[in-house]
Order: sequence, then C-alpha cells, then structure tokens
Amino acid sequence: MAIFQTKYFMVLLCLIGVFMGTPGLAGRSIAPSGESMPQLSKYLAGCAAKLTGKCGAEIFLSFSGNNNNPSDSCCQKLVATGIDCHNAFTEFLEAKEPQENPSKISLRSLDIWNHCVAVAAKP
Repeated sequence: MAIFQTKYFMVLLCLIGVFMGTPGLAGRSIAPSGESMPQLSKYLAGCAAKLTGKCGAEIFLSFSGNNNNPSDSCCQKLVATGIDCHNAFTEFLEAKEPQENPSKISLRSLDIWNHCVAVAAKP
C-alpha cells in the first residue's frame, strides 16, 4: 500500500514540474506573494510534500466536478497545509485547465476548502 501511495505522490510532483515548465505560464505569476515561476514550483512542491500521494490525488480529483469531497483524513491534511497552498493550487489549476470555467474551479475550490475546514474542526 505504501508503494501505491508513493507512486501517486511522485506522479503529483511530476505533474507539478511539467506544468511549471509549460511556456503558456511563463509570463504569469500565480504564487501567493507574486513569486516567480521557479519559486512557485518550489512552493507547490513544499505544499505537496505535506500531503500523502493518496491525499494529493484525492484532492486533485475532487476538483473534477464529480462533487466528491476528499476524505476526512485528507481534509485534515489539506487544512494543515494552509489556505495559501490551497489557493496556489487552485490558481495553478485555473491556469492549466483552459477548458474549465475558472469561476467553476474557484467555486469548487471554496466548497472543498469550507468542507475540509468543517471536517478539521470536528473534535
């Protein structure tokens, strides 16, 4: 099972690396504090490192419009990464998913975050 989770984590990191190297984003900085793209890549890699591969995949898939929320344990990990990581990932998705309506991604992001904050607040 650990090998399966490690593979998901590695795929997530590879996708971040590939997307960060895409020329379409070269002129756009989407880091929370206006950082350059190499710094954003490091920032997102740091955020991803706080999640397991399974949770990274679960959170990514929850954006797909199937309205499935991440599991409670993944929600707790997402909230632990912080809102800045979540927002950076959301902006990254908006930039990389031109077929999706950016406002739809933003609304889904807000739904996911609010759900996860409520889950993390449970005793």
